[in-house]
Formats: sequence, C-alpha cells, structure tokens
Amino acid sequence: MSEHPADDTSETVQAQSGWQSVIEDMRAIADEYRDRGWTALELHPGDSVLVDAETRTGLDVVLPGPEYEDLEALTDDCTFTAVDVFRAEHGGMLYLLVVEQAPEEETAVLVPAYYDLGSGQTKLEQIRADGELRLFCRRLNDDYVEFVHDDVSPFLPEAL
Repeated sequence: MSEHPADDTSETVQAQSGWQSVIEDMRAIADEYRDRGWTALELHPGDSVLVDAETRTGLDVVLPGPEYEDLEALTDDCTFTAVDVFRAEHGGMLYLLVVEQAPEEETAVLVPAYYDLGSGQTKLEQIRADGELRLFCRRLNDDYVEFVHDDVSPFLPEAL
C-alpha cells in the first residue's frame, strides 16, 4: 500500500489520507480480480476496531446493510479457503486490506480495516497468544459474517 511521508498535518488528516490509500488500493486489486474473471466484492466499513470480549475477539468492521447482505449471500454460496493481507503503518494506525478468497468459486471479498496501535496493545497480545484472528464483518444489529485465520502475523504490526 502507498505510504505518505510524515509532515505537520494533524493526525486526523493523516488517518484519513491513510484510509483513502487503502480504499484506492482496494479498487485496483478488485479490478485485477475482475480482469481475471473473478467476482470481487468491495466492502466499505463505517468503523473498524479491535475487540476483546466474551462474545468476540478479533477485528470488527461495521458494514452498510446492502453490502452486508451481498457478503452474506456470497458466503452462503462460496467456501473461503485463502487470504491475502496487505498491511501498512502510518500515523499510529495499522491499515489492512484483507482479501478473502474462494478459489474454486473464483470469488474474492475485499475488506479494508484499520486500528489504533496505541490503544490496541492488550488486544493484540491476546490475539497473538490465542494464535487466531477472527474478522467480524457485521451490520449494526450485530448480525455478522466471520472469517477465521490461524496465521495472525499478517494482521499484526511487525514490531509485535
């Protein structure tokens, strides 16, 4: 993913610019999948956060209703067995582009996400200790689609 040089702009502006880079990368990668004949669903979370609770531990992204319904339909019809994770740190944030893949059905779901490195340290340590990261793609009513990953390292900062 593209990295922007540090400058005197506010942290919010840097975070927005980092997020915009992830969205641009997502569009380009989705187009590459489509050029190969795959179905590619691009998701646009309204929020992204690490969670560590009794009900769920992992990365939680909140989706608009129509995108959630599209995702739910795809996961009913496809078996996702592979993942690519693109990662970049910028301005105290870790930005991710998670590409969940169902090779047999030639389908990819692209999930951009981010989290604050400073406030997520305890949760990150728990995820590393568990040896599993769960990606929850949910809508506001708490219905969710879950992707489970046994290799947590692509989702964590390099320094952890």
